Amino acid sequence: MTKLEEFEDRVKYHDLTHAYSDDHRVWQRGDFDLREIKELAKELPREDVVRIWNAVVDTKLSENARSSFYWKI
Repeated sequence: MTKLEEFEDRVKYHDLTHAYSDDHRVWQRGDFDLREIKELAKELPREDVVRIWNAVVDTKLSENARSSFYWKI
């Protein structure tokens, strides 16, 4: 598996809304996953990271909620 494939796989299974959870374990796991995703993203071309992340956001969230979840880092 390439780093780009690993990134895509991690993003697909990441809980985008973990920060809104009342369950601390869900928040903790989501925060850990997001930190790992960001570290992996540093090793990849930015345009690929943005394309993959935003495509996943488009499939998981309603249209009016997407903009706050798009890749900005």
